[in-house]
Amino acid sequence: MKISKLNPVLEFVGGIAVLIGLIFVGLELRQNTEAVQASTLQSLTDQSQTYLLMMASDGELNDIWRRGVADVSQLDEGERSRFTFVYRAQWIRLQNAYLQWQRGTLDDSDWAFYEGVICRQEGDSGSPSGRGATWPDHRGALTAGFVEFVESCWAD
Repeated sequence: MKISKLNPVLEFVGGIAVLIGLIFVGLELRQNTEAVQASTLQSLTDQSQTYLLMMASDGELNDIWRRGVADVSQLDEGERSRFTFVYRAQWIRLQNAYLQWQRGTLDDSDWAFYEGVICRQEGDSGSPSGRGATWPDHRGALTAGFVEFVESCWAD
């Protein structure tokens, strides 16, 4: 049998091999994407758990937090500083969720939870309580895109 007669068969077999290879790469990519998303969600969960355990295990800090959320103007200078740092840690964690969502490593259904937390303002910018009163302390330490997102959802 001549080689020229085998060419169509070899081309067909080669095409099938390429197709199988592409299917395999697609499946591997899908598994990798799912693994990255699971890792991202686990990291965000770990950050939240660490934050909550810090608040639960430090009675003085928990007291500062509760008083600061109620009326930040009632905190002395040292308490205000601690309150600001704890709030900054929360903002950085929420910004991380936003950035992961933007990059596609946090899916829309998981992002919906974080979006709800971010957009629920605990007092407007003119009030003495919560985020509105301390937002100017944090916005300069966060990415421009995240700041824009927060301020646009608060404006709604």
